[in-house]
Amino acid sequence: MTDTGNKRVVVFDADGNFITQFGGAGFEPGQFDEPVGIAIDKNGTVYVADTWNQRVQTFTPLESENGLAFLPEKQWDVFGWFGQSVENKPFIAVNDDLHVFITDPEGYRIIEFDREGVVVRVWGEYGDGSANFGIASGIAIDAEGRVWVSDGAFNRVMRFTLP
Repeated sequence: MTDTGNKRVVVFDADGNFITQFGGAGFEPGQFDEPVGIAIDKNGTVYVADTWNQRVQTFTPLESENGLAFLPEKQWDVFGWFGQSVENKPFIAVNDDLHVFITDPEGYRIIEFDREGVVVRVWGEYGDGSANFGIASGIAIDAEGRVWVSDGAFNRVMRFTLP
């Protein structure tokens, strides 16, 4: 889970027991400034929405005799996460093709990246229409690959079926 106030990620087992933590305040790879959204792909790679550093970071788990560690792997910029308001809390989801979907709450949009961090598509703008958002405040992908987005401003959950 992200521990936003302490600028880190904390890992627990299924019973809630502490395993490890990683991160800390800063802008270097492996450090965070307002980590919010977190997702894990089918290979165990961890994706963190590092909001105020305006990037997504990925981490590879590494087991050793000393325990579990998470190594910074990749990062890519997300232009638009510039606001340091209480509403700018982006969330993240990863599909089976390892495409990364992030919310851009203050940009009223969703951004899809491929596994290398290249933008595949962007959709949304402000409004209450069928492809618009007030505040995209959560995101998930179901088993059929549909993207579900919660809109905190208009009190709704929206479903998108992508080609």
